[in-house]
Amino acid sequence: MRTNSKMVSSIVVTALCISVLSACSSNTATNTATPVASSQTSAVKEPPTVLTIVNSAGGTPNFPTGDPFWESNPVAKAIEEKLNIKLKWDVYSGNGKDKLNVVLASGEYPDLIMLSDPTKVIADKIAIPLNNLIDKFGPDLKKKYGSALNMLKQSDGNIYHLTNTYLPEGATPPGYGYSLQIRTDIYEALGSPKLETSDDVYNYLKLVKEKYPKTSDGQTMYPLSGFNRNWGSPYFGMLAMAGSPADSKLYMGADDSVKFWPKAPWAQDVLKFYNKLYREGLIDPEAFTQDYATWQKSKLSTARVAAHIGGWNQTFDVLKTYTDAKLPNAEKMYFQNVVFKFPTADKPTLNSVSKKGTGALIITDKARNPEAAMKLLNYLTTEEGNFLAMNGPKGIQWDMVDGKPTLVKTYLDRWLAGEKQANIEKESGMSQYSRLVGSDLGKTSWGTYWILKDDPVATNNTRAQQRDKALSPYWYDSTTIGELMAGADTDTIAKQQAVDKRLYDNAFGVILAKSEAEAEAEFAKYVKDLDTAGAAQVEAYMTKMHKQYVKQLAGK
Repeated sequence: MRTNSKMVSSIVVTALCISVLSACSSNTATNTATPVASSQTSAVKEPPTVLTIVNSAGGTPNFPTGDPFWESNPVAKAIEEKLNIKLKWDVYSGNGKDKLNVVLASGEYPDLIMLSDPTKVIADKIAIPLNNLIDKFGPDLKKKYGSALNMLKQSDGNIYHLTNTYLPEGATPPGYGYSLQIRTDIYEALGSPKLETSDDVYNYLKLVKEKYPKTSDGQTMYPLSGFNRNWGSPYFGMLAMAGSPADSKLYMGADDSVKFWPKAPWAQDVLKFYNKLYREGLIDPEAFTQDYATWQKSKLSTARVAAHIGGWNQTFDVLKTYTDAKLPNAEKMYFQNVVFKFPTADKPTLNSVSKKGTGALIITDKARNPEAAMKLLNYLTTEEGNFLAMNGPKGIQWDMVDGKPTLVKTYLDRWLAGEKQANIEKESGMSQYSRLVGSDLGKTSWGTYWILKDDPVATNNTRAQQRDKALSPYWYDSTTIGELMAGADTDTIAKQQAVDKRLYDNAFGVILAKSEAEAEAEFAKYVKDLDTAGAAQVEAYMTKMHKQYVKQLAGK
């Protein structure tokens, strides 16, 4: 097409300039980032604006400093073509915090820094205020972050850092998080009964114990199993099912008060339900003592688990173990996700996400062109830029098919075969720039996930589609509860740590009680011990911070 354009342009120019003795030229570029000159003259493209950046957030990258990948990968090239901006990377391996401190102390540091905690660079005035830059050069960024920008403001009203993996304004996250997971072959063999309430689940587990006391090779089958790993499953998953925001250990009252979850009106009912399962032999007695690796090896991989409450990913991959072992009916031995409710509890909150996001990206006071830096960050928050950063440019691993981004079959096959992501990153450039200000939460305007290889529809993964449908309604906006102990004095922090230990350890006195009456007595002791450790003081502080964040999020 460009060759033809040049030919047509030359003919037109010749016709128009046939009586003119001076040189004539024509520019027929269809892409302003890569203009195409006529045969008469050569347009001179300005050299790209070079921005230096260091990723100090830790971890060993697939492509270490000095690897040509950083400057030659397809995403870098696409951004240079689009914006005429080029990043020169430095990447710290392992824990980059110490090295970053040395670099900052030297006074020779880059234009942009990716780091975990921006507190020190803000205090040392290394991070510059971004408010005016956002207003002038970040309209798309401002829209994407929305009210979350209020949460990034410091006490002086300035924004000094941006984040990634935030929940964009108006977006709904896909279905991840905790759930009850049931083995499909057993569930279907028992008539696929409804599992909507805790009573339904209790009756189902009783039926499993009655009909499937042993595995096909004579081992004990556990109706419900799990492991003990610091708020792992199924204990913590059960709380999320009852309405405690996932991973928070909290109960949010209607008046915006914050309590530890045992203070919830449903807390005793949940632990008594758990105790009932234990007393009636419906749960693996080692669920409270075995570690994750032992559980995987001795219980899950040996097909001795009929159901499990916890993260969906903890059972998702075991199907391959069953099929490789050629177990009877192995293709039906996968776990599907079920959300049930407690009659007295709140709506399940299985997945917590934050509008504020995680990590930090700053523009430093050494930046020679902070305007260009903000233009880059703004582009990376647009749908085009974010999708480019997540997947690489069109024409490598994805193309538009019927108006929708679609994985190229050869790449789809490679993802499904379990190829390492680093290989496809090297070919497509995917994921590297997404760590600046990218977010994969929510969906694109095409209805896809932001990362196509994770999209259950794009990959025709019916199991993941089931998970997405079952879990997606049950997420929780944790923006205002993410840093509730920020600024607390040492006494309050010490009390919080004492309460936190008791939250986990002492709950087992209720769960392992020998009778319902004993469970109720143990629960009363449990709550009293939390208060003795200082729960009320900590709750008062957390409530104050939560209400403060609510106002801040609203821009007040």
